[in-house]
Amino acid sequence: MATQTLVTFDQFMDLPEQEGVDRELDEGRVIEMPHPSFLHGAIQGRVFHFFTVYLERTGADFHASLNTGFRLGPETVRAPDVCLVRRSSYAAMEAVKGALLGFPDLAVEIVSPSDTAADMDRKIEQYLRAGAAAVWVFYPETRHVMIRRRSGETRIVTSGQTLEEPELLPGLSILVDHVFSGIEELKK
Repeated sequence: MATQTLVTFDQFMDLPEQEGVDRELDEGRVIEMPHPSFLHGAIQGRVFHFFTVYLERTGADFHASLNTGFRLGPETVRAPDVCLVRRSSYAAMEAVKGALLGFPDLAVEIVSPSDTAADMDRKIEQYLRAGAAAVWVFYPETRHVMIRRRSGETRIVTSGQTLEEPELLPGLSILVDHVFSGIEELKK
């Protein structure tokens, strides 16, 4: 069995960019992922759009972003597909070599064909352990969303149901069907 060389945060952040590859650092292990598909990007864009419309409509105290790197631990850097961060938290976060020291309040991940259940569970736990209030995981193949909260609550949201985060985002309601509508034609 081959052993994997662990790297430090500084070594990870100094790795040269590689065309067609995105990277995260999982407790010292470098995780290489292919760039997301068009379908992945379309779902990401829709979720980001719903968040920004909500923020503009309500004036909620959050920033929304895409693919932002967060240093969740000494040797862990994760970049959620979409995230929300309280403005006051963001103002206090230090950026080190392009990664924010801290965590998103809400992290959104979109499952890709290369993601394993074990890897996704690990990533969710890292967000929650670092302090995230919730993680939403979108499953394009089965058109459902799993919501995991720091409180320990897990909820599966499917067709005909709405995504809500009442304690964090009062009044936000996103119909799951609106996120996944028309995705069949985007699969390649």
